[in-house]
Order: sequence, then C-alpha cells, then structure tokens
Amino acid sequence: MMKKLSKMTATVLFMALSSIATTPVANAVTTYLEPSPYKSFDDSPFKGGNYSYFNLENFEDGLLNTPGVTASNGVINSPSPLNISTDSVDSDDRVIDGSGLNGYSWYSANKSTMRFSFNASVLGALPTNVGIVWTDVGFSNTGLGFGNVNLEAFDALGTSLGVLGSIVGDGDFRGQTAEDRFFGAINLDGISAIEIRMLDSTDWEVDHLQYGRANSQSVPEPSFLLGLFAVGAMGIGLRLQCQRKSASKIKVLSRTPIQY
Repeated sequence: MMKKLSKMTATVLFMALSSIATTPVANAVTTYLEPSPYKSFDDSPFKGGNYSYFNLENFEDGLLNTPGVTASNGVINSPSPLNISTDSVDSDDRVIDGSGLNGYSWYSANKSTMRFSFNASVLGALPTNVGIVWTDVGFSNTGLGFGNVNLEAFDALGTSLGVLGSIVGDGDFRGQTAEDRFFGAINLDGISAIEIRMLDSTDWEVDHLQYGRANSQSVPEPSFLLGLFAVGAMGIGLRLQCQRKSASKIKVLSRTPIQY
C-alpha cells in the first residue's frame, strides 16, 4: 500500500510540476500612471522603489547620456538670457520658485513625436518602469500654451502596450512650472521604448526621463514544492484555461506612489 501511495504521490507531483512548468504565463499587466504635477524627483511615483538599476536623465549637463537609452530626435534646450521659453523641471536650478528658465530640458525641434528606446544589452535587462515629465508647449493647434499629450509604451517585440492621453498646459510658454506633468508606464515584462507625442504641436519640451528595473518577486523556497501536491490537480485543470486567456492587459492608476 505504501509503495502504491508513494507512486501515486510522485505521479501527481510530477504532473503538477509539468503543468506549471509548461503553462504559458499571461503577459504582465501594463499600468499607466495618470499625469501628475511634478516639481522635483520627490514628486516621482517611482521614487523609493526597489530596483536592480534606476537612471534619471535631467539633461543638466547639456547631454542625453544616461546609459542604455537613445532618442529618435530632439535637442537640448539650454538656459540663456535671450531664451524665455526654456522650461526645465522646477528644482533643476536648485530652487523651487515656479520657474524652469534656469535649467535644461529636451526640446522637440519641430517634431510631434519623440521616441526613447532602451538597450537591454547595455542595461542588463529592459526597464519595467519608465517615466518622463512633459514641461511645456508653445504654439499648437489647440491654442497657445495648451495641447494634447499621448504616452505610448512598447514591449520587447516593439508591440504597443496601449496609449495614455491628456490635455495639458497653462496658456503660456515662458518657463512656468505649475503645468509640468509626470507621465509613466509600468510593465514587469519590460519596456523597450516609449513615445511621447503632441499631434497638435511641434513646439514642446520634456525633462526628467527616468527608467529602472524593479526587482522581481523572490523565488519560492524548496519547501514550497510540497504544496504542489495539494494543488496538483488544480494546476492541471488551469493549464488549458490559462492558454485561452487574453495576454493583453492595461490599466490606469491615479497618482499613488508605487512601492516594490
């Protein structure tokens, strides 16, 4: 009897392990964060997370040179007594005073779309958390100082993970910071690129590009495998069900700090 029971136990355990090992895991949910006010990195929903790496590009050295990212277009917009339209993140000049004129930003340079692409070989793995701060728009079809901003993230294969859109602006273009908004996306499978666009303008700026890879959940201890015996039959039954599920999932969160 004991030999039969042991053989039965081993068989069910083997089936459970096989089921779990071969069941496709649905693609990770893509979470877009609703645009939120931003005056410094302290306002980032990504601050305080647990990451294997995290990079913040604030352009304050006049370059886009954080590791593993390239831009499709755009140029540095630098502070100058003759430039009344630079709109950096408020804190970049070390004073939060409602003005972004004394910092650096990334300017669209007559393009409606900017694409930032991430290099997994350089970074070690694609980022799971990507954000950028929209800081200003000048001339647009919506009206001076106002416009429609879209953020779109892409998975490792370049497939769109959805689009988040919002109308932003304050009706002015002279470096004010109250209208600055953080746009962000999270996908634990990894984000290969983001596009931020204003289809009604080619005269706009962004700042504080930030991207990091959240540490994955811990691997179960070996003792956890004993629990597979109890759920073996359930795991087998769920196998076909998981295969039929849709892999594309998107949700939008309001401004709430996210911890990992």
